[in-house]
Amino acid sequence: MAGSSLIIFFAFLVRSLTGFGSALISVPLLALLFDLKFVVPLESVLEVGFTALLAPRVYRQMHKPTLLPMIGGAVLGTLAGTYFLQALGDVILKRALGILTLMSGIYFYRANREEKAKDLSANWGVLAGAGGGILGGLFGTSGPPFVAYLTYKLREKDVLRASLIGLFAVDYSWRTTVFAFSGLLTVDLLTFALYVSPVLILGTYLGHRIHLRVPEGLFRKVVAGILIISGALLLR
Repeated sequence: MAGSSLIIFFAFLVRSLTGFGSALISVPLLALLFDLKFVVPLESVLEVGFTALLAPRVYRQMHKPTLLPMIGGAVLGTLAGTYFLQALGDVILKRALGILTLMSGIYFYRANREEKAKDLSANWGVLAGAGGGILGGLFGTSGPPFVAYLTYKLREKDVLRASLIGLFAVDYSWRTTVFAFSGLLTVDLLTFALYVSPVLILGTYLGHRIHLRVPEGLFRKVVAGILIISGALLLR
């Protein structure tokens, strides 16, 4: 239990710092301890708690016109991802998650935030939302398509962070509802989520306080390293 609490603390500290990244860190590491059919809904429940803490504070900075097409795609994508989560075996899912995590770590390390913003159409937003929804329903990690699209569209660090928090607030709330109707939310899972809530709150609080003080380059390298290592462990 102590190991799980440490994973969740660090994951949500990262999430509060950047606006994303908790699932990319917590799901691969928790998947080394539990089945994905437990880990993915757990992450979703914890994210709903996180967004309830932080989203009201950054609501005004969210870029809502960019988020609306993505939300539409994510709603449909989540349904497909949840179906595959229930239908596929745990070994197959963990191997696929390992590959996704490795790729995300490499992207996170190499992504250049200094490039000029690009004027992508709303259709790309729908596709990014659908891709994130599928990955979220399947692995609990909707971040890569969301982050890739919004990183191209939004260049102000605080606006990007706030928009990611807002998008995930809607995405995880919808996903948790789907999981509930699919029978993936159990009493044991909800009890576990309640048990680790204090470390989630602590990580969120500390991340929000220090997000402007940490050098972004160093921070990105540390997180990328953790993603690459956890992805490699899942491929063993």
